[in-house]
Order: sequence, then C-alpha cells, then structure tokens
Amino acid sequence: MPATTTPFQWSIQSVTSEGVTIQSARLEVELFLRSTLPGLHLLCEQGWLDTGAPLSVVPFQIHQGRLNWKRIPGVQLIWAGQVCDLGTIDIWLATQETPALRGPFELLAKFPRSDPPNTLVPILIGLEFFLSNQASMNLLPPPQQSTIAMP
Repeated sequence: MPATTTPFQWSIQSVTSEGVTIQSARLEVELFLRSTLPGLHLLCEQGWLDTGAPLSVVPFQIHQGRLNWKRIPGVQLIWAGQVCDLGTIDIWLATQETPALRGPFELLAKFPRSDPPNTLVPILIGLEFFLSNQASMNLLPPPQQSTIAMP
C-alpha cells in the first residue's frame, strides 16, 4: 500500500497565572477507534500527539464501555497516579488521500481504571505508536497544518 498522510493541527491557548501569560500548545489529531456501542463500528475521538510520552494513554472516560480494546494480562502501569492496564486497540487515521481512512493500526496504550480528579484529557498518542508503525511526523510552525506519514 502506498504511503499516506494524516493532517494534524496546532491548538494554541494563552494561559495567565499570577499576572504572567504563556502560550500553551497541543498537537491535535482525529482518531477513529473500534466501538463496542450497538450500531457504531468506529468512534471518532480527539487525540493529542504527546512526543514526551513513551506509551499512549486512552483515558477512562473515553474507553470505559465504549471502545473494543484487548487487555494484556499481568501488566499494570501508572498514569497520573491512576492504576492502568496495558492493552491494545485498533485505530484508523483520516488521510489526505483515498480512501479517507487508513488502518487499522495497532495502538499499544495504558488504559486507566479511573481518571485523575478534575482532569479530562483526550487520547494521548505516545512515541511507541510512531516506532511500531514506522511513521514519521512533519511538524511545521503554527498556524500551518502538519502531517503524519504512514508507510
């Protein structure tokens, strides 16, 4: 199959604390994941590319009762103080080519058993996803659209 590209965007917000304003940036990408919900094959979820994380994280409020993932027995990890199971889930990425979705790609991730108090985040895509899928990232300065290339 020929290489495909998936667009992702900068999300930049100003955060002010104690009279100091800083720019907070995230790299956002749309993900499509296998659903357990009746009548829905795939669910679209927002993801953040987290280049500082070795493993991806699928937060509890996103996976619980909604996503078809497989637990890897005997492995427990921690994320943001929460006990996690290690597991895999198939994902699809929107492409700039035809067909509009490419996948499935296996995502190895932490699946927390609960979410940290007062913290709701989207799916975090860690570097293991890029390593396992031999993907590359073309990160352009904002506001330009950047891309993930999948072989």
